[in-house]
Amino acid sequence: MVETDDGGFLLAGWVDSGKDDLGDQATVVKVDAAGERQWTKRFGDEGTDRLFDIVESDDGYVAVGRSNDDSGWSQAWAVGLSNDGTVDWEKQYGDARGDAFWSISRAGDTYLMSGWTPTDGDGADGYVVAADEAGEVDWEWTTDGPQDEYIRDSVVTDDGVVFVGDSTTFFGNSVGYVAKLGTDGTLVWEQTHEKAGSDVEYRSVATGDGEFAIAGIDNGQSNEKPDGLFARFSDTGEFRNSRTYGDRGYDMLEGIAYTGDGYILSGGNRLFASWDLDGWLIRTDEKGNSEWRERLGTTDRDALWPVVTTDSGYAAAGFTGDEGWYVSISRRVDGTISAENGTSTVTFGDEPLQLTYDGERNQSDVSPSLTRRQFLDQSMPGTPMYAASIASTDEGEDSLTQVSARFDEAALRERNVSTASLRLGYYADGQWQFANSETTVDNGTVVVHAMLPSSANAIYGVSSLEAPTAVVDGVPQGAVAPGEAVDLSAASSTGGSDENVSVSWSFADGTAEGESATVQFDEPGHHDVTATVTNAHGLTAEQTVSVLVNDQPTVTVDAPQSLSVGESAQLSATVANDIGNTTVTWLLPSGNQTGSTVEYAPQSATEQSVVVVVRDEFGAETRQTLEISVDEVQNQQSASETTTSTTTPGFGTVVAFASLILFAVGLTRRSRR
Repeated sequence: MVETDDGGFLLAGWVDSGKDDLGDQATVVKVDAAGERQWTKRFGDEGTDRLFDIVESDDGYVAVGRSNDDSGWSQAWAVGLSNDGTVDWEKQYGDARGDAFWSISRAGDTYLMSGWTPTDGDGADGYVVAADEAGEVDWEWTTDGPQDEYIRDSVVTDDGVVFVGDSTTFFGNSVGYVAKLGTDGTLVWEQTHEKAGSDVEYRSVATGDGEFAIAGIDNGQSNEKPDGLFARFSDTGEFRNSRTYGDRGYDMLEGIAYTGDGYILSGGNRLFASWDLDGWLIRTDEKGNSEWRERLGTTDRDALWPVVTTDSGYAAAGFTGDEGWYVSISRRVDGTISAENGTSTVTFGDEPLQLTYDGERNQSDVSPSLTRRQFLDQSMPGTPMYAASIASTDEGEDSLTQVSARFDEAALRERNVSTASLRLGYYADGQWQFANSETTVDNGTVVVHAMLPSSANAIYGVSSLEAPTAVVDGVPQGAVAPGEAVDLSAASSTGGSDENVSVSWSFADGTAEGESATVQFDEPGHHDVTATVTNAHGLTAEQTVSVLVNDQPTVTVDAPQSLSVGESAQLSATVANDIGNTTVTWLLPSGNQTGSTVEYAPQSATEQSVVVVVRDEFGAETRQTLEISVDEVQNQQSASETTTSTTTPGFGTVVAFASLILFAVGLTRRSRR
């Protein structure tokens, strides 16, 4: 199996054609990330055609296996496939006497196909062919030991390719075989190993931190039942240690993948005294010590062959009964449970979790219990984190539960995880749903909170997911008139961790669904419209915008009804307006003036029209026209007489005052005499 760009897998194998003249047909199946079959392609000629391994190429895929001709002899076989499974080319290699390819690895533009080819003495040599993307041979290499050698898997390292398999001894049993070639076909080293067990077969290989490890079968146990085998080697092929796994039944390991801090192994397990073979997964540390084991399958015969790591767990493929089998598995690890103040806390390492409510305790304190059941098709999206505590509202099956997750801030930084990206979620109805979570950081401890649905069998998880963003376009820069339609769009929003989004709108007068919405409001004022963007994982983002609906300003004018020519009067306007700033303009016969109060003096005795205009900043306008009667100037004759008199104003008073002074002086002189 090989992971595809869309998060799914391409599975290569074979199917019984059901026709005697065809035998097995090579088969490729494309599944999506959820394991749903997208297409199946079958090909091959008469006889048996099987595929054992596949890698991605620049333009599609290259798969290898064996193809039988009419004579019954097999040849090593390679097939070039396009992205939709169409056969672009196929080629056969070897001498058609029992050749086969069991593995293919890619090193740059070179494809290393490996298996075995028959020898003259009915034996076999390990066989490696280096080819380009079209299957054209660059070079070939075979082992040259005195015994039979079989290469069953390969893995590319920094400076070459490691091949593993087994070699038959003089006593008829087999020992492990490891070899390394440069990409130019030069043998770097090769070794056989007996320390990893007796009568062994190395089935698959994965590179670890400065080493490589194999999964296989140890046939030499004292109970005469094979066990699964794990062995580690240095980068120069030196044996380090090995482990066997078994239950006194028939056990085998066929696949191995490095997880960064250990290995995941796949194969088959049959319990002692049982005839049912089940799929088998073993999680180990760096040295192969088992951390957990899981048996999967039905009452039929089941086994897993390849296994790979994914962003959220593991994926494996094999067979169940007579059918091909694909399994998607979330990581998980044992946890510890403690209860304090009504809150049950489950603490994990950096592995996923599964929590279920215990039926008996659920009636009293709703404490969760951790199960070890492996669940299928529940791979958590994003970067899973996995630590949680639960406080139930205890209000029945449909109630909400307070879920909290705690992490060490430094540990999150080591994993390049942002605290703001942590989300709490739950698994229900075949999918993960997450909630917008509240995150706090205190003294190096990160705590994430969310309210999640509670149920009798709840599965909770914590993952690092990018939240969606809500962006609303089309909001008017200013105000709109009452009843005017406004078109809003959320097309610029993003989905975060999943671009498949839905948009809902809410406002005072109703709701709407879809990427865009048209709203209109009759009442003046600010009207809020909220767009909620929800992605496929249940995460939401909101943006609230305000649509301003303008009002019509009103004006009350204070002005005289009549004036005389040249008489000055004050004109005043009182404006009522809630939305926007207003400007008052007076349209006067003598010229326009601006302001709520102005001075006006008419210059002619005619009927005067004065217009007051009130306009707000958004364009709403109110006008009022005043008619002012203007008369001629009052007391016109009296004023004329005063203006044309020959008497200088104030002169008579001065003369009388002077005569009085002279008369007084004369009296004084007479009395002195």
